[in-house]
Amino acid sequence: MATIQDVQHLLRSLRSDVAAAQDGNFSITYGGETFLLTNADVDTYLAAKARLERPVPPALCVPAFFEQAVEVQGHGPMTYRLFRGERDSIAMTDRAGTRTVTLSPASTLFALAQIDADEIVMDLRRVVSSDRMRMRMQRGRASEAETAAQSFNGLFSRILTIKVATAHDDAIASNCRKLQSIAEAALFHIAYGQGIGFSLSRSWERAYYRLGLRRESEVQFPVRTYTSELLAYYHLAFGSDSLILAYLALYKVMEFFFTSSSDRVLHAKMVEKLVEPDFSHTKTKKLQELARVIRTHDIRLDEKRLLKTVLEHYFGVPELRNWITAFDAEHDNYLTTERDVFAERLKVDISDDQLFASVANRVYHIRNALVHHKEGEISRFIPFSGQEEILNRELPLLLFLAEQVIIKTGKDL
Repeated sequence: MATIQDVQHLLRSLRSDVAAAQDGNFSITYGGETFLLTNADVDTYLAAKARLERPVPPALCVPAFFEQAVEVQGHGPMTYRLFRGERDSIAMTDRAGTRTVTLSPASTLFALAQIDADEIVMDLRRVVSSDRMRMRMQRGRASEAETAAQSFNGLFSRILTIKVATAHDDAIASNCRKLQSIAEAALFHIAYGQGIGFSLSRSWERAYYRLGLRRESEVQFPVRTYTSELLAYYHLAFGSDSLILAYLALYKVMEFFFTSSSDRVLHAKMVEKLVEPDFSHTKTKKLQELARVIRTHDIRLDEKRLLKTVLEHYFGVPELRNWITAFDAEHDNYLTTERDVFAERLKVDISDDQLFASVANRVYHIRNALVHHKEGEISRFIPFSGQEEILNRELPLLLFLAEQVIIKTGKDL
């Protein structure tokens, strides 16, 4: 049977007060609230600890049981459809009745596994609080009914987890990867039935990023109007919870000018031929040369070249280079140092003759990594796999390009 000293050691990172409660249980005081931790829960955790596996920090696996934190994708009223009335979980059992999957608040086993450490990572500590604690902070005091001890896992009430339980003699009882696969499949089924997206948390560090986390500055009354279609994509980028959608929306701003930029280059080449002193519409050779210019232009000007053409038309070399230099000064030379970006080594070359080509290549490569994902090819971007941090670092460059193009193509009032 666990002692107070055992529990104090388990909860050392929480820095809480531990005292004996009735029936051999423990009273935990944390954040002005009292939590009841049963001796049975402590014994269960201590017995499982030696066999406990951690595929990723927000997950645990012991024989016949798997649990992992889940993030609900999206905001607004749709998320409240998960649990209606007094229901606080969604459960399903296989036909044999030996395997169960449950989506619900974190278990006490999960809570103890996270707290049993010398320190709690900051992002986890931010969510360690009960519903009562948050209500007290909002109202400033607690009612008498709220002063009674609550279950210890209530401290993790903000964390939703998916749990897979099997019989101990199940062939997959000790196969953590298989249990996790069942958890992923179950989340798909719940999403299918509820119309709400989920992802398995792979880190307690910030698992999602938003384009909106950026600088603030004073702005003036508009002196130009801007193309409505471009503004729609721009606002979509800022309003999205998905970095993928944000990047593609900003790319659409650049893509909008592909045709006009291509035509501008072609027209300049055509004019060069048409103004030659010996050009004549009656000379077959000259007409063939003009046709060859048009055909060659259409063949060679692929999407990456079109993006480069847009950059060349709307930006000067010093302007773009100065922004990249300033950005890199604050971000450890991120853009101008060669590094792996979705399975390709990239860096921005800020020399006069390579600047536009290297920027276009980088932006276009990332766009392709987000759009294309064919079976059999090396995966370059997988949502919720940790690659969001890379995409988050790449977004400022495209955001700058899109904003400047919107401004430069505006019409004076």
